[in-house]
Amino acid sequence: MVIRPVLDEEYADAMELVWKVFLECNASAYSNEGVFNFRKFLTDETLYLRYREGEYPMFAFFDDKKEPKGVITLRNNNHISLLFVDREYRKRGVGKRLLEYLCEYCREYQGQRVITVNSSPYAIGFYRKYGFVDTDREQMSDGITFTPMEYVLL
Repeated sequence: MVIRPVLDEEYADAMELVWKVFLECNASAYSNEGVFNFRKFLTDETLYLRYREGEYPMFAFFDDKKEPKGVITLRNNNHISLLFVDREYRKRGVGKRLLEYLCEYCREYQGQRVITVNSSPYAIGFYRKYGFVDTDREQMSDGITFTPMEYVLL
């Protein structure tokens, strides 16, 4: 099992994992508008082009069968855009390992000292457990509920 950048031919599988986990964990807390807009975001051609051009780094945790079981992405050099872990790999340190991998990437290759995230209600406990702090109250945009948070890299 390994964490590494997602290859172009793995992009669709990684995004399908994100969608599957979103439906399991987040969709029930979102309005129909929010679910629609999240799906639209995942399937947006511009997002894929940004990924291909290296402007939207994506990393995944792969199992022994070389299938993505956890995905994390970075937007604007320091903002976690997606962090999703397959049900069978939750509570096994995969999310933590993906987060640590991304923090190291941001420190080493992006020169960042702060990472931000707009946490879903489902994931807010996870982020707080690893040292993220709320920077504002819970908000909603385009039907998507989130709490802005940040983490200072050491």
